Amino acid sequence: RDYLGLVDFSNSSLDMASETGGTGVNAPFDVIYHPKPQTDFSRWAVGISQHIGGRRTQEDRFAVCPELGDDSTAFFGVWDGTVDDFAAENVRSLVLPQVLQSQHWEAFQTCKSASSPAELRELLESCLSEAFVRADQELLEMCRSVQNHYSSCTGVAVLIAAGVLTVAHLGDSRALLGFAEDGVLHAEFLTQDHKPDQPWERKRIEESGGSVEYLHDVFNKPFIRGGDFTERKARGEKPMQLQYSRAFGGKDLKPYGLSNQPDVASLILDGQQQVLVLASDGLWDVCSKETGVRLAVEALARGEDASQALVDFALAEHARLGGTADNVTAITVFFK
Repeated sequence: RDYLGLVDFSNSSLDMASETGGTGVNAPFDVIYHPKPQTDFSRWAVGISQHIGGRRTQEDRFAVCPELGDDSTAFFGVWDGTVDDFAAENVRSLVLPQVLQSQHWEAFQTCKSASSPAELRELLESCLSEAFVRADQELLEMCRSVQNHYSSCTGVAVLIAAGVLTVAHLGDSRALLGFAEDGVLHAEFLTQDHKPDQPWERKRIEESGGSVEYLHDVFNKPFIRGGDFTERKARGEKPMQLQYSRAFGGKDLKPYGLSNQPDVASLILDGQQQVLVLASDGLWDVCSKETGVRLAVEALARGEDASQALVDFALAEHARLGGTADNVTAITVFFK
């Protein structure tokens, strides 16, 4: 099978959600953790592709639940690991359970048929935001237990429920939406990368005792550095620096301004949305939003797997530019 197996979310909190009119979330659901060719479901067609690129290890991870209790509810997530794959490997199975255990999800299940769109959006945004923070707290405990000081990962996740699309993210993995307006196909990123040299990110980092350093051997890109970096180097340790300023994990950078607070946004699905793409920066480093949507739509028209077309494009672009391709992961969701 394409699944690692059934994930059982049964516990008292989830049983309560079900009893109050939920979608039976105490039942196990299929969560996809392995690449899967484009597959039709009742409300969308989903494809998942991945390639190791030119790296020695695959540190990207993803989780997809295309029918979460009913055919109009779904969860999609991509995580891009740094230092090693410990953070990404573990957090991919932490976020969705935290969504379903959230008091905000319980409230949403109770009142979704009677609430206004604005109220539903607020509940779902709070639910996904809380799930990210609590998943990170779980991950940090796991990191402490194995003395993994710096393993970290980005994260971008989309929750679709009751006609609302909610997106949350940390770091530089992105979500892209292709939608029609006045008969023209448009493309918009739903996320903005979290970089250490952005003024609001730098302010938090420096007020926490960290610093932002531009590393010459990495194309002078900005990195977050812990305030204990020099001391740890002097002790013969190998303190790590991160190229993004919000993340899951990164245990020993958290005191120095590495944030686990995601940016969250939502929108009402009104029939104009055509395609959603979630991907790691292995794609976005070489692919614009317009190209991403165009490639996906053209692949669909040819009867090809759009997620694979995006991965193939990323690998070809990295080769054309003479660089080493990063890990690449792409999820495509076509709305019906």
